[in-house]
Amino acid sequence: MNDKKFERFGKYLILDHLVDGGMAKICRARFLGEQANKVVAIKMIQAQFSKDPSFVQMFEDELKVTFGLLHPNIAQVYDYGMVDEQLYTAMEYVDGANLKQYLDRLRAKNFVFPVEISTYIISQVCQGLHYAHTFTDKLTGKPFNIVHRDISPHNIMLTYDGAVKVIDFGIAKADSNSENTQAGTIKGKLSYLAPEYLDGLELDHRYDQFAVGITLWELLCSRKLFKATNDLAVLKLVQACKVPAPSSINPNVPKELDQIVLKALAKDRNQRFENMDKFNRALVKFLYSTYPDFNATDLGYFANQLFKDEITKDKEKFFEYGKIDIKPYIEDASKAANSVLEKSPTAPKSEPNHQFKNEIDLGIQKDEVKDPTEALVLDDTKSRSKLTQHTNRSKVVRPRSVEGATTATSTASRVRRRKGEASGKSKVRGSQTTSRRNDKGGGKSVFMMVAGLAIAGVVYTKSDILLEMIGVSNSVKKQATRVVANKNIENEILQEGSIHFGNLDSSMRIFINGKQVDTVGIKAHFPLDTPFSVTIRKKGHKKHEFQKTFKLTSAQPRLNLAIPELEKERVGLLSTSQNFTSGSKLIIDIDGERIEKVLPFNNMRVPAGQYEGVIANPLLGTERKVLFEIKENKRLFLE
Repeated sequence: MNDKKFERFGKYLILDHLVDGGMAKICRARFLGEQANKVVAIKMIQAQFSKDPSFVQMFEDELKVTFGLLHPNIAQVYDYGMVDEQLYTAMEYVDGANLKQYLDRLRAKNFVFPVEISTYIISQVCQGLHYAHTFTDKLTGKPFNIVHRDISPHNIMLTYDGAVKVIDFGIAKADSNSENTQAGTIKGKLSYLAPEYLDGLELDHRYDQFAVGITLWELLCSRKLFKATNDLAVLKLVQACKVPAPSSINPNVPKELDQIVLKALAKDRNQRFENMDKFNRALVKFLYSTYPDFNATDLGYFANQLFKDEITKDKEKFFEYGKIDIKPYIEDASKAANSVLEKSPTAPKSEPNHQFKNEIDLGIQKDEVKDPTEALVLDDTKSRSKLTQHTNRSKVVRPRSVEGATTATSTASRVRRRKGEASGKSKVRGSQTTSRRNDKGGGKSVFMMVAGLAIAGVVYTKSDILLEMIGVSNSVKKQATRVVANKNIENEILQEGSIHFGNLDSSMRIFINGKQVDTVGIKAHFPLDTPFSVTIRKKGHKKHEFQKTFKLTSAQPRLNLAIPELEKERVGLLSTSQNFTSGSKLIIDIDGERIEKVLPFNNMRVPAGQYEGVIANPLLGTERKVLFEIKENKRLFLE
């Protein structure tokens, strides 16, 4: 694998192509950076479209809609930009297949989607879309009013682990869009349009609800709802909107589900569900009342049976990708980034005194300064020597009024004392001579020299005050602070080491000595010479505790820990009655972690096992113990 040459696309390493289209291609790629184990999907727009202003505008509109969305049932957008005149977006890689592929696979085997799994999938889609429909700008509180407009089996992904993701908000309508749809154009797939689209009405969230209803109908019936020989005939079917009950085609569909589907597919959108949340609630209520033993993990098992061969091949392929030596690609990306910076016309020129020009002249010649911060940050010995050398060429007087005069006076006095000792002349006489020179027109330059010495004294004692006063950039200020506090930084570094985690992903939580810690990339910091234990937690998986106690030392301040593949938990669902008084909560210990859950709640995932908990109401001061057992893939109702 290391002998094979892979294509680098900006800061990503292209692994393989998933889809090649006329407008764009989608590839699997590996991020080149600290989180190099992160795999993403990259949509790369063809160069000719990347240069089209109208397309670029559409691309920007899509980003405005999707970049802020963060929900477990929506594929996340991580990054966007342009590389080699190609627009791109880097998205969450969904390791699975879309609903269209599921339907095709089932039809080939003469099977249909199980009713309970179809219901669960659409309930998850409803949750993702309700989040998008009600999404607001967190900075302004302004609603986006997003409508997806392209819901279909193609744009609903199912991971092999059983997660449901809505993808491709490419033609989504939102208040942030820059322009309206052009007259005479149809956006979206014909077979999933709603009647109000053809009536020319303003679209809202009920438009997406109709498309979701069609998708559920097709899952239950294993055929298309609006199908005809040509596009015009399809549009006529949509306009008529005559929808047979799913149970008339698939007798396994209960009548209660018929009612839910037909309500979502009402021709009059005012007869549909009030919003996607109400649609979801109806589906969930039906699902668990009709199929109480259903568990979300059933979808994962279903996917693994249906795509067993693909999953095996994909795992082998990813193991091979994991063997790629990415260091050369990272170095190449770094060189390319530096090269672009150097060629940029806006890149700063490397002039030592450029940042201080026309501000404050400290009277030090350019050949005496190698670092821009050296003119400001004065070391106790070297700086005094430089100032003394300079005053051998220029006379110095005590300023009458200079900000920071106390420090300036003491600094200037030391310089004059050294000068007087070297020349054997009286410092008073030197001052008088200089004053006379000031009267002849040289006062301004001498005063600036004194101001420079005064500021130098301030920098020596209060470097932050000077840097704020003269407006030095924040980056230079940080450099100056590092120089002044160099010894403190060295001591701090020696007191702390780092732990680097291999195979870490963003859903994992790191606990050191039982306390959760934040990581920077794949790295966490910890004090030296302090024993510690490490525990890894991930939702839906058993926790992993490293058996060994570790310790970082000054000799070995870095520790590399490879996180093994976490074992999936055997879980069930826990729900409670709606009759608990306000303020009640369930307190239980799950795998060593205290959990407090406000009552009532539905379908809380709990690892299989026996539990002893407490139902408490702090407002009433009541408490009672409860004993219960969670069985794998079963639902327990607690009253």
